[in-house]
Amino acid sequence: MFQPLRKTLIVSTITSMMAFSVFAQSTQVEATVLPEETQNIISAGASVTELLLALNAQHQLVAVDVTSVLPPSLVLPKVGYHRALSAEGLLAMHPDLIIGTDEMGPKPALDQIKQAGVNVEVVDTSASITGLKKRIDQIASLTHTQDNVAALNNKIDAQLHALTANQPSTSDEKKKILFLLIHEGRPANVAGSGTTPDAIISLAGGINPAAKQLNAYKPLSNEAIIEMQPDIILVSDRSYRQLGGPDALLKALPMLAATPAGQNQQFVTIDGHALVGGLGLKSLSEAQRLNEKIYPK
Repeated sequence: MFQPLRKTLIVSTITSMMAFSVFAQSTQVEATVLPEETQNIISAGASVTELLLALNAQHQLVAVDVTSVLPPSLVLPKVGYHRALSAEGLLAMHPDLIIGTDEMGPKPALDQIKQAGVNVEVVDTSASITGLKKRIDQIASLTHTQDNVAALNNKIDAQLHALTANQPSTSDEKKKILFLLIHEGRPANVAGSGTTPDAIISLAGGINPAAKQLNAYKPLSNEAIIEMQPDIILVSDRSYRQLGGPDALLKALPMLAATPAGQNQQFVTIDGHALVGGLGLKSLSEAQRLNEKIYPK
């Protein structure tokens, strides 16, 4: 008379064990996709934000600066310009970590943020591929996304290979390209060695004639610019739009009329986001675009 009850207990026990096994497996699967550490991050720089996105760390972002470019699917608060941050504005986002470059500031605001117990990390801003890959490693370590570094580096290496494959074999065949940083009411600054425009020009297969004379951004005399005889003038798209096109550029900088670039109106624009915070992924994309434009296949 007790046999049916025993069978019922056995079936019930087996069912419970199976249900627990399924639940445990489900829990294990979900746990593998969770980040190692959940933290609230503010990105203060376009070159930092693009790497956070490329490393798939966007779920940790709570805000970005105004130079950062986000995909349409990701809407985040903006905390102002990375050089003019407000401590109060950043702290209102309750961040655990702020990542920026050496362009981030001002220092009093950063000091106030640190005193509030928020970690502030400054990453490498070198205008080189070595600097870019170091920045990737730094951000991956801060966001626990090291598993995504190899794929990103492979993508960068493929871009570099494509750039190298589409360049003249001799320096005599390479285009002389001069980048001008234009501010209304002030003399134009020329990008010398150690700058992101210089790195972009080199990656694209061009020669920066100012690199031997200058480091960083500095003004040059009209005579010095004419003597360089650039084939192409590179300017930010924002400056070009503000000036109003090639004729306006020649009017603002009449000495360019005495160069091959001015005579042939060889003015090429570059996305200003590619120039912020060292050589970045956007810089590489702009180098590819420049390369294809000046050396069409």
